[in-house]
Amino acid sequence: MTGTPAGQDRGIHVSGHGTFTGNAQTGDRSSASFTGGPRPADAGESAEIVRLREAVEALRARIRDLAPDELSAAEGTAAESALAEVEDALPDGSEAGQGRVRNAFFTVSGALASVASLAESVRALRDAAAPWF
Repeated sequence: MTGTPAGQDRGIHVSGHGTFTGNAQTGDRSSASFTGGPRPADAGESAEIVRLREAVEALRARIRDLAPDELSAAEGTAAESALAEVEDALPDGSEAGQGRVRNAFFTVSGALASVASLAESVRALRDAAAPWF
C-alpha cells in the first residue's frame, strides 16, 4: 500500500462528476452513492450549452422518479453513463466533442426507447442537442 505525500489530497475520479475527495471503501461488499445537484452554469457558457445541461439534469430527475419496474438497471446505467458523457464533452466545440455529444445522445435515446413516460424528456434532450448534430 502506498501513502499520499504530505500536503496532497487523495481523490478518486468519478466520470461526469469531477473528483471525489474523502474516505473511500473498496471490497466485495462495498457500495457508494452519489447525490448531486445541477452544475452551475459557467459565466462564459453559451445559451445552447446551458440549455443542454438543463435538459440532461431534467432527464436525470425523470429517471430517478421512475419505478424500478419501468427501467432495468442495465438501461439506467447505460443512460447515466451516456448523460455523463454529454456533460464531459461540453463545452468542447471541436469536431471530436460534437461527435461525443451525438454518440452519447444516441446511447441515451436507445437505452430509454422502451420507456414511454420518458419520451418527452428524451425529445427535449434531442432538441437541446440539435446544435451538435
